[in-house]
Amino acid sequence: MDAALKIVTHLPLRELWRDDGLKTTARIRSLTEDDIRTLLRSGNIQFVVVNVGDSPCWIQPSECFQFWKNEAQPHLAGEARVILEEFPDRYCYFASHWDGGDPASPIVVLEKQH
Repeated sequence: MDAALKIVTHLPLRELWRDDGLKTTARIRSLTEDDIRTLLRSGNIQFVVVNVGDSPCWIQPSECFQFWKNEAQPHLAGEARVILEEFPDRYCYFASHWDGGDPASPIVVLEKQH
């Protein structure tokens, strides 16, 4: 199947893919806000937003800091149980680190809950 036509059908995500052929099932661990800040300080990271019914949305590396500051950080959930009304626009993200084969460019998946 063409990766551009695939959509996320359930969360938590079991497989991550990209149009260029990248496909992985290697979820490493859940991430906290501090974990993501550490990754951002260490160099390039790749944010990916996943939402049921949509294809994964890969954020351009050149936009990662702005995306973190304006979108991801205000919506990042720190606990397994959340109250959506406490987040801007009533949605949040659960973050996890995935292995995409390049340790110099870690993948941070943000699973959207709404």
